[in-house]
Amino acid sequence: MTILADPIEGRDAWRALWRSLTGDALLIALCAIVAAGLIAMAVLPQQPSAGTSDPVAYSRWEAEAKRREDALYEPLNSLGFNNVAQAIWWRLALAALIPVAGLRLADRLVRLADVRRGVRDGELRDERRMRVTLHAPPLDELADRLRARRYRVVRPGDDVLVADRAPWAELASAMLHLGLVLAAAGLSFNLVAGWEATNKMVVAGASTPLRDGYAITLADADGDLARVTAVLQPGDIPLTLGEGGRARIAGLDIALRQIMPGYRLSATTPDAKPLLIRASNFVSPTTELLVTLSADEPERYIAVPEARLALALTASGSAGQPVRLRAFAMPSGSVITDTVVQPALAIGDVEFRFKPAQGATIDARYAPGDVLWQLGLAMTLLGALGGLIYPMRRFLIRRHGEWTEFYASGRNSRREVVHLAESHLEVSPS
Repeated sequence: MTILADPIEGRDAWRALWRSLTGDALLIALCAIVAAGLIAMAVLPQQPSAGTSDPVAYSRWEAEAKRREDALYEPLNSLGFNNVAQAIWWRLALAALIPVAGLRLADRLVRLADVRRGVRDGELRDERRMRVTLHAPPLDELADRLRARRYRVVRPGDDVLVADRAPWAELASAMLHLGLVLAAAGLSFNLVAGWEATNKMVVAGASTPLRDGYAITLADADGDLARVTAVLQPGDIPLTLGEGGRARIAGLDIALRQIMPGYRLSATTPDAKPLLIRASNFVSPTTELLVTLSADEPERYIAVPEARLALALTASGSAGQPVRLRAFAMPSGSVITDTVVQPALAIGDVEFRFKPAQGATIDARYAPGDVLWQLGLAMTLLGALGGLIYPMRRFLIRRHGEWTEFYASGRNSRREVVHLAESHLEVSPS
């Protein structure tokens, strides 16, 4: 007896295209590429968004990347793993994930609607013919076996049996694909509307602009040299952080990379006359000077020409430790004083006042799509867990006289068909 192929099994170019776009292989490949990019973002130093237009930030990133990646720096950098957000391969995969997951989500929703209305139960969907046999058990026996394995069994006709895991499998799969759409949309939103400012130096009393109307200003130190208080604009929202601390405020993620000890320095004569202080030949002298010490510049030299003095301020290795001060006579260069900085310090006939005024380097990140993609990730994980318990699997079994056709789709469906078709032979060989 010849079994003719169903029309759905014919060579239909549109159906082949649909299967390739909505197949598991393409979705898994896109998810793997996007996941690889996210892992690289979390593990590897990422190039500043400003690129070489911010040479200081770029040089710091390059030094850190070469130190951590060593011999892998060149291949990783050439493949775009050090700048994933701007890599074409990652952006294309992220953009393609939305329509591919969206098509599969639409298919699951249609299946749910069909199950609810009880239509198309006896029709082939995307099942393939797995087996044709003369020795299959009766359909009633197959139905009992499938029910025992927690399948939903429907008998649209005397010669047709349909088994699936509806509606739980469709619900789990719909949640997974909706989560993928939301996650990809959130990440794409971050690429379009988000921004970051890395290694931004902020000092007390000076407003440092960020983007989109945001600016940040440090408050003068209140005696705790291990923490800083910043005021974020717009909204004038105060924020207190310790070194290495992170906070999310007014839509921004703020990370405090380093606290830089600093002071507002003034000098007066015994009759309280203010003296001019010069920090550089390129800057005009002033009666009050803001001095900050950073990892790149842990020592600062300043001069008080009228008093013939030069001062050297040297930061310690820890933000909580005091700054050392050395005073030199000019022009001889002999050391007059070597001590720690104090609020008031007399050197010769000059009284110096050091008012704490810290500086800091921060990272600021605006990512409006974070909530969306984190929600999507949670839904994806829940949907994947549900899919493990209730996998998308469907069987359509037809009886043609003595012949039985098995059509199936889904993970491990071929193994299930073999078990169903051959178990009868094991019990009653013929």
